[in-house]
Amino acid sequence: MQEAKPSQCTHHTMRTAACKAANWFVEGTQCMFYLLPPKRLSLSKGDKVPNLISSHGFGMFLVMIVTEIAVGACVAQKSLYRFNDLMASISSGTCQQLFVALMAKFADPKATFRFVNERCKLVDFDVKGKPLLAWIFLFLGIDLGYYWAHRSLHVLHVGWAAHSAHHAGEDYNLATALRQGALQPAMTWLFALPLALFFPAESIQIHLQLNTLYQFWIHTELCGRLGPLEYVFNTPFHHRMHHRPPGNCNYGGVLVIWDRLFRTYETETERLDYFGLAQPAGTFNAVDLNLQHWRKMGRFHLLRGGCFWQLLRSSVSKRASHKLAWSPGELLQSYDAMAEDKSSWSLPGKEVRPKYGGAELQLMGKAAAIAMFLGAFLCLQRVGKPADRPKLQLLCAAAGGFTWLHALGDFLDTGTYHSSLVGQLCLAAAFTSLDMGLFPRGQT
Repeated sequence: MQEAKPSQCTHHTMRTAACKAANWFVEGTQCMFYLLPPKRLSLSKGDKVPNLISSHGFGMFLVMIVTEIAVGACVAQKSLYRFNDLMASISSGTCQQLFVALMAKFADPKATFRFVNERCKLVDFDVKGKPLLAWIFLFLGIDLGYYWAHRSLHVLHVGWAAHSAHHAGEDYNLATALRQGALQPAMTWLFALPLALFFPAESIQIHLQLNTLYQFWIHTELCGRLGPLEYVFNTPFHHRMHHRPPGNCNYGGVLVIWDRLFRTYETETERLDYFGLAQPAGTFNAVDLNLQHWRKMGRFHLLRGGCFWQLLRSSVSKRASHKLAWSPGELLQSYDAMAEDKSSWSLPGKEVRPKYGGAELQLMGKAAAIAMFLGAFLCLQRVGKPADRPKLQLLCAAAGGFTWLHALGDFLDTGTYHSSLVGQLCLAAAFTSLDMGLFPRGQT
């Protein structure tokens, strides 16, 4: 028997790696566009729920962002990204994931889904025996729940305080999808909870992931109108209006039909480079972005001699209003035409208002910013470790992550190593060291 030549082994290894990469990409594309087969999503009690965001989402985010940058530079002849804004977006996403990881350790919403399904279910739906029917009900139920959750985040002050960080970005690109409010997941899961009366928690969890992944691609300026698809699905054409101030419209996740049914839809008739908050945030600090609306509410009441209970009451008051309406006829109406017959695929011209730029960082400054982010990312990985780690150690890791992110945001805003920033960096390093056990065990 002849031994395989080294060149043949290398060729075989490369072909195997290429096949694995191709399979991963195909499956990743299916995840990003809600195209996984119904049987794979029919999970019953006790089945392991795959983490699609970790296994495919993060990689596909990177692939799609790089593709958007290349298309913008080569085809559209426009730079769609600014370094400071990009770092603020991924910092906000990391900030949210830190909070989600902590929530999973101390008060996991998944346990509530399981409790409701085991103790309160009204129907024991056979997801294995009827995968297509289960897919239809869960697909529609999850997306309808997301619509009302998203609408509530805009209507109520407490919701806006949790969600406004997502709208702070003045650039509209795929990285904007990563710019998420840290406290938002603590509120939105409640709207999917009624599904646990009928379906296993495991099936609900995997559909929630797909609903989230789909919404990534709708954050781009490169896509215009897509014809008949837009009468059913949410697309960049619809979602750009949601990010144009004041943004209280087009709340759908995967489907746009809910906005048309409940009269919260607005059509984009002109391409404008006009995104962000009505009052610009003026910072790239992910931690500060998550606290801004809380501070505004607090200052509003303190200046008027208010008390804590008044602040609490106002947090559940309305900041926006929509009439409760039901108009099925809207589903048959065509969209308004583009103004002056302009193409929906033409990128907008000059900025409607100047964008916040933060510090002008050179190469070494950008490297320092990336290093700070990596410190926060390391802390996030530590928080996500197995649950048998001491809770104090988990809290040290989370505190380190938030401090790294705050220092990064401070640096993106100022670009200087002032005393406050140096103090933040020392504190972040101390928390990280405590978590990783570099100090004596009794101190961790």
